[in-house]
Amino acid sequence: MNAQSLFQTEAEFHVSYDPDIAGVYMAWRGYHTSAAFRTQNEQVLDVFARHRARKILCDIRYFVLIGATDQAWLNADWLPRAVDAGLSTCALVAPVFHFNKVAVKTVAERIAPGAVTVEYFESPEMARRWLVSIP
Repeated sequence: MNAQSLFQTEAEFHVSYDPDIAGVYMAWRGYHTSAAFRTQNEQVLDVFARHRARKILCDIRYFVLIGATDQAWLNADWLPRAVDAGLSTCALVAPVFHFNKVAVKTVAERIAPGAVTVEYFESPEMARRWLVSIP
């Protein structure tokens, strides 16, 4: 799949509890408006709360971009609430789009030290294996 076809792909989002990793699985694809991005992230928090999860696998390979205002919202609002809900470990399947790589790295670097362990992976399978190894 090339970059042009991804830009023409309808935005997709999925979130669920994955008992194999004892955590939340979420996947993003395409471009999401700020309103959709925030609404969908609220769904992620709901799954965390319902399952008392501590881990998350974020497959964001084909997520086009997290805008600057949404990056700030993640750091100032969503991530503190996710940590309060139990988030302690995050496996990120790295984005293929350069600007989203930079955005994701920026968000991760602004997480309070020691609040969440974040590791990057090239595939969901690698991320899953790592999460399964974490108690």
